[in-house]
Amino acid sequence: MAEDPSAAPRRQQGHSRAYILDRLKRENRADLADAIERDEVSAFSVAVSRGWTKRPPTLAAVTHQARKRQHRFQAIDGSLSPGQLMELQYGPSPSAGSLFGSREELERAWQQARERLLERSNPGRRPAAFYEFEWDGSRPSYDTERSVLWRMGLLSAGEKDVLETEWKVAFTEAQEVAFTVNDGTGILKGDCARIAHYRWADIPNTLVKRWTAAARRRRAGQPVVPLEEAAAK
Repeated sequence: MAEDPSAAPRRQQGHSRAYILDRLKRENRADLADAIERDEVSAFSVAVSRGWTKRPPTLAAVTHQARKRQHRFQAIDGSLSPGQLMELQYGPSPSAGSLFGSREELERAWQQARERLLERSNPGRRPAAFYEFEWDGSRPSYDTERSVLWRMGLLSAGEKDVLETEWKVAFTEAQEVAFTVNDGTGILKGDCARIAHYRWADIPNTLVKRWTAAARRRRAGQPVVPLEEAAAK
C-alpha cells in the first residue's frame, strides 16, 4: 500500500508567536527573538519584515506607526535609517515626533553614530544629540555656537585653526579707518561698526582684545608678541 502523504510529519507552519520565535532562533536571529520577548516589536511585524508573510492591504498604508516599526527593526539590527541620523543631527520632527522608542534607544544610537556625525559637522558645529547627551546647560544659539565651543575648549586643533583663520580675516576687514557696517537699523561707523561686525562674525572677545592690542602696538612701532606667547600669558 502506498504511504499516505498526509501521515508524514509536517514541519510547524503559520504565523503564531511560538513558530516565529522558533524560526528566528533556527536562523540565528536571537536579537529579533529577544526583541519580541521583550515586547519591543510584535512577532507578526517581525515576520513581515523578514518577508515570511504580508500585511493585509488595508494595513499596508505607510503611516507614522509603520515608519516607527521600521526604525525599531533597524535599531535592533544595529543600523540607523536616514531619518534617524537626521534626528540625531537636527532633533526630532516638530510634527511627527521622535523616531526612537525611548531615550535609552536614542542614546544608544548617538553612541553608535557619534564619530560619523562629528566628522560630517562643520568646524565649530555640533549635532543636536551632542547637546542632548554631552552638554551641561542650555544649547548655545546658532549665532554664538562656535565662539562658545571655542571658549569651552571643546574644539579640535583642526577646528581651531579653521575658525581662528576665518575670524582673523573678519577682524582685519574691520580695521579700515573708514570702516562702516549696516546692522539692519542703520549705518554704523568706527568702533560701533567694528563691535557689530565682531558680533556678527562671532569672534570670541578674548581674540578681539588680543588682536586689538597687537594692532595698537604695531601702529605704535612696538614689537608684537607672537600669538602663542600671548596665549601662554
